[in-house]
Amino acid sequence: MLRPVSFRGSQRRQTSVSHVPKRFASTEAKVIRYEQFGAPENVLKMQTEKLPELKDNQVLVKMLAAPINPADLNMIQGTYGVKPTVPAVGGNEGVGLVVQVGKNVKSLSPNQRVIPSRAGLGTWRTAGVFQENDLQVISSDLEPVHAATLSVNPSTAYRMLHDFVNLKSGDVIIQNGATSSVGIAVIQIANAKGLKSINIIRERPEFAQTVERLKAYGAHIVVSDKYAQTPQFKRVLADLPKPKLALNGVGGESATDIARLLGEAGTMVTYGGMARKPVTIPTSSFIFNNISLRGFWMTKWYEQHTAAERKQMHDELIKMIKEKKLALFLETYPFQKFNEALAKNSEPFRDRKIVLTFDK
Repeated sequence: MLRPVSFRGSQRRQTSVSHVPKRFASTEAKVIRYEQFGAPENVLKMQTEKLPELKDNQVLVKMLAAPINPADLNMIQGTYGVKPTVPAVGGNEGVGLVVQVGKNVKSLSPNQRVIPSRAGLGTWRTAGVFQENDLQVISSDLEPVHAATLSVNPSTAYRMLHDFVNLKSGDVIIQNGATSSVGIAVIQIANAKGLKSINIIRERPEFAQTVERLKAYGAHIVVSDKYAQTPQFKRVLADLPKPKLALNGVGGESATDIARLLGEAGTMVTYGGMARKPVTIPTSSFIFNNISLRGFWMTKWYEQHTAAERKQMHDELIKMIKEKKLALFLETYPFQKFNEALAKNSEPFRDRKIVLTFDK
């Protein structure tokens, strides 16, 4: 068993640190590091690192929870839009507890919960020292596993439903990849807004149970990708208004299929490419239906918007979670069992988000 970070023992003086809890004394952390880009199962190693001395504008954080997201794995493979300098610690999202702050830190205090405000921070670690500006406060009355997964998938769903089309109650949207964490959040946020969602999923074992679960979240229609290509599917949709918005997280044939179903002047937003195939749209959809194609990257949105705008979005999502209008479908693993968590994350037809948890 790996030994978690201890917060007792040493009395080493920190002359540049204010508000230091007496119980903290660890000088080491366990981290998941990669020294070269490649397949995660080959390049990721759990190591022990010495925590650096805290500088005036830095914050020491003990991690509480951190998910494994597709973007994390893409970054390790070297194929993501953000390419860190190696060696690097994995993980872009998570929540931690502020333990110590440097004397010039103004916006953060010990015992506050914080999440990263930028990508590439390296959250797969028991503790870390970060710049003050790389962190933002998150509500402490939210479960750590919920706080750890708030800023990527639910936020992506929220932004795509608010930023591209003026949607009103009764409007219809369509999406593929509906069993993904983004897809599940889209269903629930759309339902809360009074929107009807058409959801395309892959054929899979326990297909009927999956359909029922998505409908319990508020999905209006759920069909397989194969059925979505049939004339029968078009007849199913005949009584609904044409979708104003299509959300594409898959690419390939699936993207073509949902684009064809858009209404006049509809918009398709691409935010992922799980099929690893290009998006191909018929010329007729542009000429005769005047559709628009857009892209969305949550990392870029965070870069271009203020802390106040980020907080406003997170506060709305937190309110939905507390009101039980937004459920996050999660599965937790202790950080010490990272390899098991990584293997589980690679299983086909996995619907739950894998979240690493740390000793409290």
